[in-house]
Amino acid sequence: MIVSTTASLAMADINHRNSSNTEIAHPSTVETMPYKYNMNLDIAEPLEFEYLRTAPAHCGPIPARMTYKDSTGAIRTIEYLYPDTSGCTD
Repeated sequence: MIVSTTASLAMADINHRNSSNTEIAHPSTVETMPYKYNMNLDIAEPLEFEYLRTAPAHCGPIPARMTYKDSTGAIRTIEYLYPDTSGCTD
């Protein structure tokens, strides 16, 4: 939940900001860690969000990845569940 809140707050400003001066390591060179509840995250600067949808519109949790810099400048990637509501109807 903490990660999805962090992702939601920063998403508008950060999403697809790869054209800035910040270089992101290729995803295959960065180890992806699965998020676990109560995990202590050290996120100094979110760099990229990737939503792994299987369809354009979905209603429910989907896998997502966030690539970020920690306080030491190391680039890390974490995988978590994101509450996608793009396909939800009332």
